[in-house]
Amino acid sequence: MYCPNCGERISDKAEICPKCGVRPFRVIRHCYHCGAAVNERQEMCVSCGAAVKKNPSTSGAVPQEPWLMVLLSFILPGLGQILLGQVAKGVIIIFVNLFFLFVFTLFWFITVPLSIVDAYLIAKKKQDGKQVGEWEFF
Repeated sequence: MYCPNCGERISDKAEICPKCGVRPFRVIRHCYHCGAAVNERQEMCVSCGAAVKKNPSTSGAVPQEPWLMVLLSFILPGLGQILLGQVAKGVIIIFVNLFFLFVFTLFWFITVPLSIVDAYLIAKKKQDGKQVGEWEFF
């Protein structure tokens, strides 16, 4: 993998480029796959054909602010996860919470805070440019 900022070859597991200090995929100036120069409007690298990953804050998608995900998960547990792209996980959290709200009200008071904390921590990871799996918790 190559740093999208400076084009230096870096480890696939690198969270920060050791040469320029930029988190991968925050600033896109070079293809992460081949290291060729790309501009901010490109959707794919013309050298190797790899998709150019967009900066999450400029992609025009739903804002992934951790405080907003906390608020949405407080209103409806699971909504934060859905907006963060973990749709199946969010839907299951909604149904589980509704079930426990009616059957075991005490358990609901445990699952709601857990859902809120999960939405916050997943939003922080995405905000930091980290990859998040569909079923990743905390």
